[in-house]
Amino acid sequence: MQRRFIPIRFLGGLLVLLVATAGTVETSPPGFQQNPPEPGGRTNAPGRGGAPGRDVPAQNQETPPLGTASIVGTIVVAGTGAPARRARVTLAGDTLRGGRSATTDDQGRYAFASLPAGRFTLSASKIGHLNVSYGQRIPGSGRPGTPIQLEDGQRLTIRLQIPKGGVISGTILDEHGEAVPGTQVRAFRYSMQSGVRTLQEAGNDATDDRGIYRIYGLQLGDYLICATPRPSFPAGAPPALDRLQEAVAAMSPQPGAAGQVATTVLVDRLAAAANAQAEAAQDEPTKGYAPVYFPGTTMTSNATSVALNVGEERLGVDFQLQLVAMARVEGMVIYPGGQEPGGLQIQLVNVGDDVGGIGGSSARVDRDGKFRFSNVAPGQYTLVARTGGPGPLMGPMMGPAMEILDGRGRAGGPGADIAGQGRGFGRGVTTPRLWASADISVDGRNLSNLVLTLQPAFSMAGRLEFHGTTAQVPPDLTKVRVSLTPSDPSSSGRGTASAAAGRVDETGRFTIDVVPGRYRLSAGNVSGWSVESAVVGGQDALDFPLDIRSSQNLTGAVVTFTDQPAMVSGAVTNTQGQAVSDYSLIIYPTDQRYWLPQSRRIRSVRPATDGTFSVNGLPPGDYRIAPVLDPEPGSWFDGTFLQQLDGSSERFSLTEGEKKVQNVRVGT
Repeated sequence: MQRRFIPIRFLGGLLVLLVATAGTVETSPPGFQQNPPEPGGRTNAPGRGGAPGRDVPAQNQETPPLGTASIVGTIVVAGTGAPARRARVTLAGDTLRGGRSATTDDQGRYAFASLPAGRFTLSASKIGHLNVSYGQRIPGSGRPGTPIQLEDGQRLTIRLQIPKGGVISGTILDEHGEAVPGTQVRAFRYSMQSGVRTLQEAGNDATDDRGIYRIYGLQLGDYLICATPRPSFPAGAPPALDRLQEAVAAMSPQPGAAGQVATTVLVDRLAAAANAQAEAAQDEPTKGYAPVYFPGTTMTSNATSVALNVGEERLGVDFQLQLVAMARVEGMVIYPGGQEPGGLQIQLVNVGDDVGGIGGSSARVDRDGKFRFSNVAPGQYTLVARTGGPGPLMGPMMGPAMEILDGRGRAGGPGADIAGQGRGFGRGVTTPRLWASADISVDGRNLSNLVLTLQPAFSMAGRLEFHGTTAQVPPDLTKVRVSLTPSDPSSSGRGTASAAAGRVDETGRFTIDVVPGRYRLSAGNVSGWSVESAVVGGQDALDFPLDIRSSQNLTGAVVTFTDQPAMVSGAVTNTQGQAVSDYSLIIYPTDQRYWLPQSRRIRSVRPATDGTFSVNGLPPGDYRIAPVLDPEPGSWFDGTFLQQLDGSSERFSLTEGEKKVQNVRVGT
């Protein structure tokens, strides 16, 4: 048997060598040839032709611990076998304190030396290609790979195949069949987010001078393609707006300070003339381009998806922009006590579509409390005003009804924003957390005289308790973090509930200012302790979302910590007693009341290469555990999915603080 000694790196003046023998571990996506995994065997070092890509610690972390194990190998392009040059390879593990990364050399090689024993995950990425992880069956899918159990002194070679990403390309035309340069085009894909099927952006591009876009690096799946026109004056706008647009586009500042001032004055005069004509004609109907989905619809429900295979190029996905009636939405914000609301920001959130951020915008309130949105396409929206607190408030909240004022109530000029310099809202200034919202329907007609009356957030009050036998109660309870987070993470940025951080005093009492919405209560940053329960109004907010609509039942909350969390561990084997690592284990409660998105009682874990697994922090109760081959991420929060597992699952129970051993056998 031939041996080769390959230098890997210098450590404190000591040259570390890898002693390698024959054998390879290779992983690749379905449809590509793959050698059987041999994670425990000694392996060959990378091929000839220069030093392999070396590992470096991740930035801003401590020096990783040294050990005697190593992982080396190559990254190749799937389907061609060509080396994947300058691919990024990442190794993560609990014993690495942040992980390591390496860049492959011209032969696609990488090396991680001086590794401590432990459990690791290995992944690779390259621009224009799909991310892959060791043991992953579908590349770029977000599904977990197989953790690698590495022992002291073990030398392991892993060869990963990284496929090229898919491509969707086409041309965006206007209503006359002419190319529309500079149009933003985005590809969206449905995926499970904590048990909720939502549209997520997967890639984007802007059209060139021919109106052509090309979105690359896409994984296998079905996509909705959306074209969002860049902001411009609507068709039929007053001539002064057209002149302003042309003049500003062609203008360059004159040299010298005097020239720059002259240029600024000219632009201001043009803007004033345009505004004057816009005010005179502001009630005239206008048309503009709305976001449109392939093959030519403004609603996701009517869009046609584009199917894409691994590495496939779909060309000719062409469609036209659509002219629709545009409207103005304007009104006023009322501050409690008549105080000046300058510096507030208003969000106009499109809630009538499945994609957040499409067709919505924001504007600032001027010193008189007025706001305006121009060129708003038809649809269902929510107006949200927010200020103060530890973070931004994002609606729609359950707010006061929209009021109509007498008179025009017009804002100071056209455009999506009205500039206003807020008073008392600067960085570092503590302001009350206030909110207001209203639902509106836009149908091409202007909406004026809308009023949003700000009101203070609700206050949740409670205390911390510690039930334990070994750990010491933290001496400084003010460092404990207590927070409320929206129960539906997919709604982030779409006008739903807003996260809120609590304030904890030295006695363990806390308060949280929160606006209406559905939330989960969480706590942490306590070494040696884990949260056991968070009871608000007789309901455990760790298990069931809080539906906050008023200040009722928001006092007397109790967050309890324990130093005796329960744990279940074991091994997955086949009928011959051999370790199996191809399955994910789904652990879920027998009580269907807990089958909710983000439930702490539902877990998914992938066994390591030796078949072992462990799950910490499960509450006491009755559970089932089922092996599943390559489940879609987040699908285990879906009740229909869990019901299908009952026939292949095993039942077990956990008591408080119990360390349960639950082995699983699969029929392979």
